[in-house]
Amino acid sequence: MSSGGGEKTEKPSAKRLKEAGERGQVARSRDLAAAAALVAGTMAMAWLGPGALHSLTDRLAMGLRFMGDNAKTDVASGTMTALVWADGVLFAVIVAPLALTAAGMAVAAQVAQHGLVFAKDALEIKWDRLSPSNGLKRLGWTQAGFELVRSTVAVTVVAVLGYRAITALFDEAPLLTGMAPGQSAASAWNHIWGFLWRAGLAMATLGVFDYGMQRYKLMQQLKMSKQEVKDEAKLSEGNPEIKNRVRRILFEMSRRRMLSAVKTASVVITNPTHYAIALEYKRGEMAAPRVVAKGKDAMALKIRAAAREHSVPIMENPPLARALHANAEVGDYIPPDLFGAVAEVLAYLVRIKQLIL
Repeated sequence: MSSGGGEKTEKPSAKRLKEAGERGQVARSRDLAAAAALVAGTMAMAWLGPGALHSLTDRLAMGLRFMGDNAKTDVASGTMTALVWADGVLFAVIVAPLALTAAGMAVAAQVAQHGLVFAKDALEIKWDRLSPSNGLKRLGWTQAGFELVRSTVAVTVVAVLGYRAITALFDEAPLLTGMAPGQSAASAWNHIWGFLWRAGLAMATLGVFDYGMQRYKLMQQLKMSKQEVKDEAKLSEGNPEIKNRVRRILFEMSRRRMLSAVKTASVVITNPTHYAIALEYKRGEMAAPRVVAKGKDAMALKIRAAAREHSVPIMENPPLARALHANAEVGDYIPPDLFGAVAEVLAYLVRIKQLIL
């Protein structure tokens, strides 16, 4: 494609967007994926948290009992190894569903933004990325400036929400002394749950805004000039001049085939000057007469000339000629409603031939 000059005023074509995707140049927001992971992880904790807490409590109680039962007993290294492995397995069983849920939602959020894209071009080593001058260009306001503002806003929002959650927890601290351990843990979890949920929704809102901005920037970068649009159309659809030339060649070939087929015709029905339709009929071999050539004006004149050259009878019947030209294509059998009129013409030719013989 030609690089093309002129102002970039046209929207990027589907082909240009596809090529950009193959290079890994797609609109995506990391904040949106992080927010999706946070929300999914919070919901998974709310659903799986009670069971996980119960498992941890049982494990802690079992460990304390073990320590009490073996207070004056030397613990072998093999026993400690078994305990560590058991605790590690329990931790993995508890954490794995949460981690997989968060990771799966993060991947789903990325796929939802730009679909499944395997950008093999992005895996290639590009040495120009190591250039200090190119790195400094990326630190301009349009790149780093927006990222700085976005990160600042995100950190500020999370900090404000965290401050409010901690303040509420401190305000409730005097009441915790009169609560049972389970009630204290439930109260702390409610504060944590509220903070995570509000932080996830805030990050999701910022992520949607960030995605919109990334999409807008990408569309601006991929805009095309009018010349680029024309060049791409030529490459994808073919040069109009070549297409017209091919069309003319095909038309001429079709005309030559029709004129060659006139010699096999049984009769040519004319208007007499505007239309000419050549019909072929072989009794016992064909169910009905078939159109082998048709044309109007100049083409009709050539059909009549070919008919005279090959001694094909020419019959003037304007209504029938117009009807055949309008309702039958080359290679088609004549329409059923014209059987009678064509049969009269063929019968007349048979009588003339018998009189001559």
